[in-house]
Amino acid sequence: MSLRFERIAAFAALLLFAIAAQAQNQPSSAAQTPLTPQEIAALEQDMVRARSEEKWVELYRDALKLHQQRPYTPEYYVEIIRASAALDRRRTAYHFMLQMQQQGLSYDLTAIEETAGMADTEAFQYMNQLMVEAGQPAGEGQALLDLPGSPADIGDLAWDPTRERFLVGTRFEGKLLAVSDGGQVEPLLQSDEENGLWSIDGIAVDPERNSLWIASTASPAFTGFTPADARRGGLFQFSLDSLELVARFNLDVDGLVHSLGSVAVTQAGDVYVVDRATPMVFRKTADGDRLEPFLAMPRLTALTDIAVTPDNSRLFIADAVMGILLVDPSVGRSALLRGPESLNQFGIYGIEFIDGSLVVTQSGLSPQRIMRFELDSGGAEVTSVAPIAIALEGFDTPGVGTLRGEELFYFANHGSASDDDRMRLWVSPINSGAPIEPPDMRLFKDSMRERLEAEQQSQQDPQ
Repeated sequence: MSLRFERIAAFAALLLFAIAAQAQNQPSSAAQTPLTPQEIAALEQDMVRARSEEKWVELYRDALKLHQQRPYTPEYYVEIIRASAALDRRRTAYHFMLQMQQQGLSYDLTAIEETAGMADTEAFQYMNQLMVEAGQPAGEGQALLDLPGSPADIGDLAWDPTRERFLVGTRFEGKLLAVSDGGQVEPLLQSDEENGLWSIDGIAVDPERNSLWIASTASPAFTGFTPADARRGGLFQFSLDSLELVARFNLDVDGLVHSLGSVAVTQAGDVYVVDRATPMVFRKTADGDRLEPFLAMPRLTALTDIAVTPDNSRLFIADAVMGILLVDPSVGRSALLRGPESLNQFGIYGIEFIDGSLVVTQSGLSPQRIMRFELDSGGAEVTSVAPIAIALEGFDTPGVGTLRGEELFYFANHGSASDDDRMRLWVSPINSGAPIEPPDMRLFKDSMRERLEAEQQSQQDPQ
């Protein structure tokens, strides 16, 4: 047994060395010339063709190029591994499997026919098992209440400390609802000719200025939509206590399609609004009288949410494909948020900033999860990644959320494709969950030792 374990230990050390060497040989995504969304789409079509025609070198080339452009997309990882396995480039396959495992992604790669030739190796089995186990429910989260209505009707969610109620915006009828912890619902506002609202897709509460901010756009989802309203939208300011309309800041007529969404407010009263149709952010300064374009982001094509530090030093813009864009509003500089190897920013739907951390809802990958990203002292880089809730029973594409104290409240079935007629509000404590530790191949050797000891014990004590 000693000789057998030594061989396994030596293999584990060799594998770790091979993976490290492979990582050094991988091209840097930072050096790649950004491709347009049209070029990305064409490259994806070519990748699909190469896979169907079993042209593995072409598949590897296309998938690697896409990975360099969009490094968090799980699909590209899988295609690189598929092509590498088919070409018997095991070190490359192990390298990308390790990356997926580090990031907590859950995939069973034995379902890929091309991995059959390496599926009996200890390295493949070990890492694949870790990825399968990553899909098991973990962390803390529980149902708070159910509301009647389709999850597709949910526009946004915010906490109103003055009423001690959740505010829910709806898309179909443009309603603003106040919801208690017990599930009592009180209609506060509804779209009409007087207030001019359409679908409500963004809400922010500013108690210090007694202001309620609502982002609203004329969308086909709105029951009162007419073709004449197409491309119209605006930011609406209401008095928080009386709900009287204070001001309306319309989008300029520019010929572009707009879909205003999430809203974020600074301590000084500056207001930021995400445009999900034309990837950009609008801003209304505290002393301004217009809603003006602030930042255009042509590379980001799936904007979902926005958060800002109270002092307006950092703006965080979530994109479901590219991750989080970090912006310095004072100079307008921006860059994609960086972090450790355990960081994957794909599929982020909701983002909140609190006490030097980002709390995000990742519903666009497997497993669906609520995560906490700890930031460095300057708020410019992620230093650690901690899962709060993973793949809990009842998770059905978790979506928009809001902070109340040290808890995140969110709709657990916001993106449900089912015919569910309930909107399910859940809660998770944001400080639960330990940071993900970098993988250590010593774990591989420990696992092998335990396996061999178990085998020896079973041989000594046959049932």
